Amino acid sequence: MGDRGPWHGAEVRAVTEPQSVEQHARALRELVPAVAAEVAERIQAEVPAYAGRPDGRRRDVIAHAVEQATHRFLDGLDGLPHRDRGVDEMFQAMARAEATGTGDLAAMHAALRLAATVTWDHLRRAQVDHPVPEQARGRLADALFSYIDELVAQAELGFAAGRRAIRGDRRLARARLAEQLLSGRRQTPIADVDPSVWHVPESVVVTVSDPDAEQRIDVGALALTHLVVRHEQRVIVIADAANADDLTAALAAYGTRVAISWPVDPTSVPAGYRWARRALDLVRRGVIPEQPVVDCRAHRTQIWLHAEPALRQRMCQDLLKPLLAETPNSREILSQTLLVWLETRDSAPAIAAQLGVHAQTVRYRWKRINELFGDDLHDPEFMVQITMLLKASVPLWQAGDQSDFERFRAEEGAEP
Repeated sequence: MGDRGPWHGAEVRAVTEPQSVEQHARALRELVPAVAAEVAERIQAEVPAYAGRPDGRRRDVIAHAVEQATHRFLDGLDGLPHRDRGVDEMFQAMARAEATGTGDLAAMHAALRLAATVTWDHLRRAQVDHPVPEQARGRLADALFSYIDELVAQAELGFAAGRRAIRGDRRLARARLAEQLLSGRRQTPIADVDPSVWHVPESVVVTVSDPDAEQRIDVGALALTHLVVRHEQRVIVIADAANADDLTAALAAYGTRVAISWPVDPTSVPAGYRWARRALDLVRRGVIPEQPVVDCRAHRTQIWLHAEPALRQRMCQDLLKPLLAETPNSREILSQTLLVWLETRDSAPAIAAQLGVHAQTVRYRWKRINELFGDDLHDPEFMVQITMLLKASVPLWQAGDQSDFERFRAEEGAEP
């Protein structure tokens, strides 16, 4: 290419003594395709991201964009009414493509700088019958580089729109995946998940918020790293188990209660969700102590024992009927004593020390327990069942839940 170009030399068709930028712009119209071709060639040669065949489609796209942009630039110099050549839309579209391709605008910025340099080199050296006066040449340079800034601005708009679209698509895909995992209705193997949507870990934890936490938790921030979905006014987060500590710390900072499951396979998310919800319900009912982050692992026994509330209630009526018939005070002290014995099988003095009473008091209570349950206390199956029943029921009774006793009175009153 050297120092010569399509806008250099006597071969350029002369016009009537262009003495102004406007006249100069008109005279340069017919040379635009040749200059656009040169700019495209330089861009492909010097900007690696746009390299390609000199007769390929990429080269044609670049040359067309340069040609249309140059014509619109000359329109402005010529003082013509605004003509929509689709330049803004074209540069925005190219930048949107960069958002999904290289991920930044570095190559496009380099191409625009190179286009400006090559174009200005030809503009300042062009001889169209008479050179442009020095003052007008300064105006021409200012106009060209200002125009390049406009194109950069359009590219930035397009790139931002592309990134928003990608984030929107990714958020939508992640929310859809979270719903599929939560419902257990994913049709394809979890291993087939696109890594750009989510890097599937070996194990996950499921966190569930209280219903009143939906407005407090910054779902957008959490969704940058984890799968997040709103469900029944709760915020559910599915996260790599390796990040469980960081996740619980982040959630605790929002000042709302959440429960976190123990690690499970990604296909077992529905189970983790059930456990976490049940843990929150048990906090509400007083079985699990109040705490900002409920670690389900630490309360697995209670979560398990309360997995079938209706079954617990029925077994309570069937197996603990003698205890339910006692007065409230007697029922409380006898159930506590029996549960400690079932859990420890300690002596009366050891149980008394744990309960903070005299050993003789424990012996008296044990005598009454034997009167209530008799030979059933020698049945291993019965002992296993009432152990589980009391471990599940005594915390409810201590928290003030009267439903077992109300049901007992209702059933006793209904008997003929």
